[in-house]
Amino acid sequence: MNTHSRLSTDGWQDAETAALRIFFAWTLALGVLLFGAVWAWRRGWWGRLVDSDPSGISAGIVVLTLVITLWCGLRARRLSRECRPGSPWRTAFGSSLARNAEQAPQRLGDMTHGPHETAWWFAGTTIKLGLLGTVVGFIVMIGQLDLAKGTDTAQIQALLAQMTLGMGIALVTTLVGLLANLLLGIQLLLLDRLADRVAGAILDTEPASA
Repeated sequence: MNTHSRLSTDGWQDAETAALRIFFAWTLALGVLLFGAVWAWRRGWWGRLVDSDPSGISAGIVVLTLVITLWCGLRARRLSRECRPGSPWRTAFGSSLARNAEQAPQRLGDMTHGPHETAWWFAGTTIKLGLLGTVVGFIVMIGQLDLAKGTDTAQIQALLAQMTLGMGIALVTTLVGLLANLLLGIQLLLLDRLADRVAGAILDTEPASA
């Protein structure tokens, strides 16, 4: 009994340590990203991004990525707290175990992993928005081709400028969507692995306290 209890204690302490490491790594990465964002703003890159994509899709992807990134940090902090004895998740799992032992692990999985599914959906949305921008860019290009009726130099130059704008929308939104998806995917993958460890620590500890 003492050996099992000691192993269970080591389990939640290891999970909490891993959660804190991920949270601190996320904090460091966020600081680097903010520094990069300020540096890019001072060099005028954000202005170029807005000018290259007047549809606003790229800006929307950036905002969505920032919101999910902040949520990932808060989630990592929450997971680190739920590792400890007497946490709300442990209490809820103990109550579920007393009422219905068969459904208790499923309810624990809903608590530890449920919100991640919504975050993964939003992460996938970044790619979809990038593809939407690609479609919008090509629509702009095709629309300008349909409107081209003259053959003088001024009209040809205006046509080329509008086609370049459409191509810029297509390429910029696709690039921003892919980069955002990669950034969010790494964070959510770490959260999933951390949630697995937290759930395992709770499952190992509860029988020891029963």
